[in-house]
Amino acid sequence: MSLERSKDDSVKGDDTPLPQDVAAVFESYPADKRARLLELRGLILDCAERLFDSASVTESLKWGEPSYRPLPKHGGTTVRLHWKPKFGDQVGLFVHCQTTVISEMRALYGDVLSFDGNRCLWIPAEGAYPRDAVEHFVSEAFRYGKR
Repeated sequence: MSLERSKDDSVKGDDTPLPQDVAAVFESYPADKRARLLELRGLILDCAERLFDSASVTESLKWGEPSYRPLPKHGGTTVRLHWKPKFGDQVGLFVHCQTTVISEMRALYGDVLSFDGNRCLWIPAEGAYPRDAVEHFVSEAFRYGKR
């Protein structure tokens, strides 16, 4: 995926250019971590399109991290992507710590997914991961409060 830049913060699909500030953050990650994070970005955007439509999520930076938020009419909570050296060979999908998304997903997928506290789902930076479970995690975050 190309890191094309756009001033438009509305994400209209997986191939939509990244907002300039978000692209700069992705470019700052090591290549292997960037590849997985961009793959997860695609998964998040695909999930949003299936749930709502392609213009129903905004892509921006929150705390300097790529963030994906359903439009207010849909409810839901933000999903953030991030990696830093202390994460090692895993990248994180983060949700607001006061939601129950992590505890609900841990109850369903604790045997196949790795979590940190009440705010992070860990994904290996390389190799296979349970995509269906991660898609379910994103869809639950995006529907949080509307279920």
